[in-house]
Amino acid sequence: MPASDTRIVGCITDWQLWQQAVDGSLPLPCDVVELRVDALPPDVTCDDVLARPCPKPLLVTVRDAAEGGAREMPYVQRSAWALKLLPMATMLDWELANLEKAPAMAQLVHAAGVQLVASYHDFNGTPALDDLLAKERRARELGADIAKFAFRLHSEQDMQVGLDLLSRATGPVAVMGMGPQAAESRLLYARHGSRLVYGYLGSTPAAPGQTSAEFLHAQLRGEV
Repeated sequence: MPASDTRIVGCITDWQLWQQAVDGSLPLPCDVVELRVDALPPDVTCDDVLARPCPKPLLVTVRDAAEGGAREMPYVQRSAWALKLLPMATMLDWELANLEKAPAMAQLVHAAGVQLVASYHDFNGTPALDDLLAKERRARELGADIAKFAFRLHSEQDMQVGLDLLSRATGPVAVMGMGPQAAESRLLYARHGSRLVYGYLGSTPAAPGQTSAEFLHAQLRGEV
């Protein structure tokens, strides 16, 4: 799959930035906007978000704190947010570990006509390729449309694991590295078939090593 077919995801982790995105005052050099609900102020309600549609396809993420979420949210609260926002979403990101616990989530997501991104994060290192491939297969069994993997890179060998995962996966995957090689890995993996590549909107990265969506757009779409 050529890099031109990779979707650039612009991440929003700030309520004011979201308001600027929906009122048209924030440039959106991306194909999809990700709203990180877990990073919003606790007093923001679901109705506040639903009040105005996003001008681009929306990826809703209510990240579990155990996998990098900005704040602790009970599972019931996270699920409620996710389901209430499905009418405005194009995609929903839900952790593979939590799909294992509640496989009905995939049915609810697909019934709403929304794609499911099943995500797995390792903030300490790069898992063995066989382990990642097993998780990718399990994500398919649980209904994932895209299996997303983010792991910390420590060496060139780790970088190669991501390339091998892209070449051997049974379906669409998104792969990204964290750590000092994160920026390099994200461009490399996008050019080798990663279905999603994430960059931040505004001025604050949403993950370790994340570059801006504007930078990704320039690099992958040939615009400077």
